[in-house]
Amino acid sequence: MKFQLTIAAAALALMPSTAFAEEDAETTGAYIGVHVGLASMSDANIQYYDAGGTFGGTGATDTADGTIDLKNAVTFGGVLGYDFGSIRADVEIDYAKHSINSLTVNALNGTAVTLTPTDRSDICTYLEATVCGGSGNTFVITGSRARTLTAMGNLWVDLPMGGVTPYVGGGLGITGFEVDGEGKGKFAWQLGAGVGFKLGDKMVLSLDFRHREVGATQVEFDGSSGYRIGKLKSNTLSAGLRVVF
Repeated sequence: MKFQLTIAAAALALMPSTAFAEEDAETTGAYIGVHVGLASMSDANIQYYDAGGTFGGTGATDTADGTIDLKNAVTFGGVLGYDFGSIRADVEIDYAKHSINSLTVNALNGTAVTLTPTDRSDICTYLEATVCGGSGNTFVITGSRARTLTAMGNLWVDLPMGGVTPYVGGGLGITGFEVDGEGKGKFAWQLGAGVGFKLGDKMVLSLDFRHREVGATQVEFDGSSGYRIGKLKSNTLSAGLRVVF
């Protein structure tokens, strides 16, 4: 009798761990997912450069330094990865298109200026803008866009709490960006956190936050002109759906 009671007690003690093991097994493995969210990007410093005389200078190269104000944008994309249980690794791709709210010119050829109507006309011509609103040193250019396409390799640490799983992590990758059709790829990194909610044995709904930074770079129009843009910083809140297969 004592032997039978001992066996029964051992079986009961093993049941919870076996159940958790089965639950973990259901959510591990390869997965695919999609996400959609809202991305905000901080103002970016930009410097246009061209041959001497373009912006009224007398040297070999002229510069116009300014700041671009970017509107919030919808971002969407997908992931492909593998869930090891408490650690996930994935490749993430997403896209966003930010409208440029305004461009404020702060200096010409290194000197702070207050633009005259003639200066404004020259800069609008240089930017090839058909509609160039605003006043003073600020330009509102209708239809101007900044686009980003990012590929990121990520590593996430999950903290399971029953059907709810908070997580933290980050990744490295490359962001291809362009301003009005001219751009290039640049190294990028991100940190993120969120929480996942099990919707079934193979499906997880997630609410996610990402902070991403893209390094400063120079984009050439031709041999003598182009622009230099400072570091791009964005914060994104999104919702995603992952399916394990």
